[in-house]
Amino acid sequence: MKTSLFLLAAVVPAILSAASWFPFFSKPDYSMRDHRIFGEAVQNYYQTIFEENLRKYERQINRAKTRKDALKIVAAARARVKKAWNFPEKKCPLEAEVLKRINYGDIVVENIIFKSRPNFTVTANFYLPAKIKGKIPALLFVQGHSNIGKHSGAYVIACENLARRGIAVLSIDPIQQGERDQFNKSLKGSCTLGHNRLNRQLMALGETMSDWRTYDGIRSVDYLLTRPEVDPARIGINGNSGGGTMTAMIFANDTRIMAAAPSCYITTFCHNVQNELAVDGEQIPAKFLANGGEMADLILARAPQPFRILANKGDFFDVRGARKTFEMVKKIYSLLGKEENISLHESPGRHGYNAAGRLAAYQFFSQVFGLKNIPEEYKRVTKYTDLFCLDEDGVSGLEGEKSVHIIAAEKAAALRRERTKKPLDKKGMQKKIAQLLKVGSINTVPAYRCLRMTDIDEKLFQRVGIMTEKFITATLFYQDTGMDFELRANKEVTLMLPDQSVREELVKYFSPETARSLFALDPRGMGESEPSTVERLRRLYWDYGADYHFSSLGLLLDKPYIGRRIYDILCAINLLVKHGAEKITIKAFGNSRYLAVYAALLCNKNVSLELVGGLPVTYEQAIKDMKAPIPQSFVPFGILKIADIDEIYQLLKRN
Repeated sequence: MKTSLFLLAAVVPAILSAASWFPFFSKPDYSMRDHRIFGEAVQNYYQTIFEENLRKYERQINRAKTRKDALKIVAAARARVKKAWNFPEKKCPLEAEVLKRINYGDIVVENIIFKSRPNFTVTANFYLPAKIKGKIPALLFVQGHSNIGKHSGAYVIACENLARRGIAVLSIDPIQQGERDQFNKSLKGSCTLGHNRLNRQLMALGETMSDWRTYDGIRSVDYLLTRPEVDPARIGINGNSGGGTMTAMIFANDTRIMAAAPSCYITTFCHNVQNELAVDGEQIPAKFLANGGEMADLILARAPQPFRILANKGDFFDVRGARKTFEMVKKIYSLLGKEENISLHESPGRHGYNAAGRLAAYQFFSQVFGLKNIPEEYKRVTKYTDLFCLDEDGVSGLEGEKSVHIIAAEKAAALRRERTKKPLDKKGMQKKIAQLLKVGSINTVPAYRCLRMTDIDEKLFQRVGIMTEKFITATLFYQDTGMDFELRANKEVTLMLPDQSVREELVKYFSPETARSLFALDPRGMGESEPSTVERLRRLYWDYGADYHFSSLGLLLDKPYIGRRIYDILCAINLLVKHGAEKITIKAFGNSRYLAVYAALLCNKNVSLELVGGLPVTYEQAIKDMKAPIPQSFVPFGILKIADIDEIYQLLKRN
């Protein structure tokens, strides 16, 4: 027995030791199975920008010492808000109708429809106290992201309880929620997917879902002011989650609203980025942070009006950010002599409008409206079916009703007619596109790294890591004879761009005969730098995935993500020219065809285009398609005010 134990003690370590050396003697694995070796690059790139932005913002707040200093900060916040949102120049008639009125004893509920835009209907429930004496305060209640919209349980409870406290409450269905379906019931999944699809269609026009949803709120206030029961000096706004977002944004944009209490939204943009939190299309106002700013601007733009931040300690909208925003805003309110007008209430639990948060809202609005506070919550009395304004078809069943797609398509057609009247020449097109994408002709040669060689499908590839910006490495693949680390290019070369990944799509095009004449590039966020942080399921162009998330951050900063990818391509072209290339064909696949067209337009080198599969879907065609087939990251904001992709392509062919 002792002998056996002795042998076991001697042999086991030897086996383990041999196992650790086994790979050294086995065939090496060049496949790099997790190809996203620069998978944190884009996250680090944006996180650094947002962290520095927040630090600058805090320094501004900390430097404020007087009322005059505070007023300057408020003025800057108002300027950022005014610049970020885009609304119609003229308001259409509301054409409001009360369709039904139901008495529940102590409260009355009316089912209402009105127009926020021509042929674009809002469905709403209007909660009123049964007994009204004189003018009463009113509140706009904005729904969170629930497919059933204004029927959602916690939100109905809140509306009923506010009405019992003597407040008229207008509860509206957001676009693509409740009775306002925009996809003819063809969209499967959360309303947020619908919001994001609509957003990327509107972006081509220079508009966003944030514009449209905020404008719905402004028109809702217009409706409230038509009601004889409502005191125009006492109008508030409340909502949770996506409704908390719109509460803050509508409040920032409409000076007729005197008080706001958003739930489960207020944090900092920086915390959202640090936490890799992809948010919805309407939560990204275009260019809002182009010259600094933070989420606190949504409050400071209306300072020192009464405002209560309702936060949940377990929320994915980070409560640490809510606390930081509160402290910054509190200082400005204090310098303005109204510290009592800003408050933070933290509830236990996760994301959602829980009872503790609702009670804090009731108390807040009762106080600011001069009403008696009732320290309890009553149970729901309204029936689910009573809250429908229309039949099962919702707004789509109304005569003459237009969806977002139809209205957007009409605008796109009108823009094309205008462009046809005054077509741009190549120089004029280059100038406007360069301004839009925030990238022009690149003359410098980027620094690069000689990366490890790799075996892909039994082909040995060399890789160059082009360091285009801090944290960003665009990977250039090529084949050469043997292990030659000198980057050399023939006079005529082809630069291939993948739909998503060079490794998985373009390896088949390489052969020994293509050495130094065929190259392939993974721009940022694709292939080897495809995000491994935000999106772990490898659905790069998913409606709510990493690519969407980072393009949203670019939109917020007015630093287009598509522009940074084009910058990577232009840097790669310069590198190839530096090492021998005189004529370059950009051969693009899938969505990279958009990148190729813009790169060819902006490049000052001898380049030509090969679009595999032909010209991609135009932006105008994508607006008409309910599937919104172009990923957001390939839609430059306001592109149709300059040109569509087919017009740029035809211009290049003529020149």
